[in-house]
Amino acid sequence: MFNRFLFIIIVPSLALNAQNYFTNIQEINNSAVSSERLSDMKNKAERVDKWFAIDKLQHFSYSCLISLGCQYVLVNKQNNTEAESLPISSALSFSAGLLKELDDNRKENGFFSWKDMVANAAGIAVAAVIISN
Repeated sequence: MFNRFLFIIIVPSLALNAQNYFTNIQEINNSAVSSERLSDMKNKAERVDKWFAIDKLQHFSYSCLISLGCQYVLVNKQNNTEAESLPISSALSFSAGLLKELDDNRKENGFFSWKDMVANAAGIAVAAVIISN
């Protein structure tokens, strides 16, 4: 039942957001944005996106909690095993983080943060260790 939910709801949502992401990139490439403006945007992103910031702690915590919460539902409510539920809960948590970053990238002054994605991955890894023990 849950696998149907995954393919009916989550996968089309990911595809739609990915399409919007690549459309925005194409628009940026096609627009008459000067290299100076792009350089300013990149410098701003580097100044704002620090490795040690409350934002990274939030990404880590939310990814860990989403993964643990999905694992709980899959094991205790859907009667799946721990082993078969771990990849699904990890994928759902990763998808949530990816969709957040794609949404940030679409905003006026937003950008896709690889540092946030690293924090997401660390949170998922910690959840996997907690689940495995």
